[in-house]
Amino acid sequence: MTFQEQLNDPKILILDGAMGTELHRRGVNISLPLWSASALWENPDIIREIHADYIKSGADIITTNTFRTDIRTFQKAGLSKQNARQATITAVELAKTAIKIAVPKHKIWIAGSMSPLEDCYHPELAPDYETAVTEHKIKASWLAESGVDFILIETMNSYNEALAATRAALSTGLPVITSFILINKDKILNGDLIDSAYTKLKAEGITALSINCTHHSIISGFLNTYSHKIELPVAAYANAGYYDIEKGWRADPGFSPSKYSKTAKTWTKQSVKILGGCCGSTPLHIRHLWNAVKD
Repeated sequence: MTFQEQLNDPKILILDGAMGTELHRRGVNISLPLWSASALWENPDIIREIHADYIKSGADIITTNTFRTDIRTFQKAGLSKQNARQATITAVELAKTAIKIAVPKHKIWIAGSMSPLEDCYHPELAPDYETAVTEHKIKASWLAESGVDFILIETMNSYNEALAATRAALSTGLPVITSFILINKDKILNGDLIDSAYTKLKAEGITALSINCTHHSIISGFLNTYSHKIELPVAAYANAGYYDIEKGWRADPGFSPSKYSKTAKTWTKQSVKILGGCCGSTPLHIRHLWNAVKD
């Protein structure tokens, strides 16, 4: 069965939860600019363990720890293109070995993570379109060569870079899911309209539309407004809190595993085919999601 065929099956797919904040929760340094990428050589066993824990909690899809393995980020840390390539390859291998360790009873899909080239929350820092296409193509090719099942373009903060990343990823021949941060039910972080972005990216050939790194209430509002218009599968994975500069990560009381699973289950009646968790979510959140939709 191909991933596209899997999406055509009635089953709701469970995506994994956070990697970066989960590494932090387990005592791993995730300082910038590399963020979770430095764990690929400093704490690979913990990455593998996190992947396996998500699988054991019910995830059908695990996401490679490649959110920050692009050349641009590695150069900021004084590292090379070859270092970035090797980190990407290592991340995919860790995901593959985690599947073997977890011994799942069904197929586990590997999503190759791509992200904005600059800070996710600062769309004004993004490079121009042509530069973005060039850089995203390099990383997409590494992911494809390493054997991911599809490419998940995450946390996009503008249509322009999402288009660049999507075209770069589609050039590999793999299925592509493009995911956005929303600031309200209608708008991407930089103010672009999500309805327009979806229409244009559907024409480009994406496999599914996704919303992530967004409060669950905004995702609900988006689905209430647009789900009847969307002709593709939808993925949704909300944040479990927010980052406070003075106090660090702050949990959202409305995102307890049980509360989130109840909210997320309602999304499955509104085009959502893939459910997971973003920043701050844990294997327990994924277990509750699995329990909510398993029947």
